[in-house]
Amino acid sequence: MRFEVIGIGDYIGKCVYDEAEDALMVDHQVVLDFKKEYKDYLRYTKFLINSVNGRNWVSFQFLPADYEFLNKKFAIITAYNPKNLILNDFLNFLRNTELESVLKTRKYDYMTSIGELFDYSKESFIIYDISKQEALRIGAMFDQDTIFYNSGEEITITKCDTKEDILSYKFKKHFKGK
Repeated sequence: MRFEVIGIGDYIGKCVYDEAEDALMVDHQVVLDFKKEYKDYLRYTKFLINSVNGRNWVSFQFLPADYEFLNKKFAIITAYNPKNLILNDFLNFLRNTELESVLKTRKYDYMTSIGELFDYSKESFIIYDISKQEALRIGAMFDQDTIFYNSGEEITITKCDTKEDILSYKFKKHFKGK
C-alpha cells in the first residue's frame, strides 16, 4: 500500500512511502531499504495513524500529505516492553489489553495503531483529544520510556519520566493556507 507523504528531515520535498517495500520515493528517485543506512532510531520510527478518514503514516521524516490526519491532537502509546525490557508476545498482549481497558474506562476516543522501526513493530493505540500531560501519565503508568504526541501544530517524542521532548518538529509550515 502506498501513502502520499510530505518529505521532511532528510527527505525534503514530496515523497511516497511504500509500506510493502520499505522504500521511499524522494523526488522521483527510489531509496530502497533506507533503514539499513540510518541508525538514529527515534528519528526513523514511523507510526500508523488510523482515523475515520482512513489511515496514513507519520514520522519525523515524512508527514501525511492530507493535513486532516494531523489537524486533531493525539498521542500514540503502547504498553509493550515496559522499561525497555523485551517481553514475549503474550505478555505484551496482556499489557496492551490492560491499557485498552484504561482508555475505555476514561472514555477516550481511540483506535489501534502501530509503531514501527525497521523490522520491529509494536501494537499501540492512537488516542484522540488527550492532553500531553495525561498522555505522559498513562505512558508512565505502563512504564513506557516515551510517547509520540501531536499537538495539531507540532509532533514530539517525549520522555515519560522527565517530560522532556527528545524530538520535536513544527509541521504547520508544510500546510500553509489550510
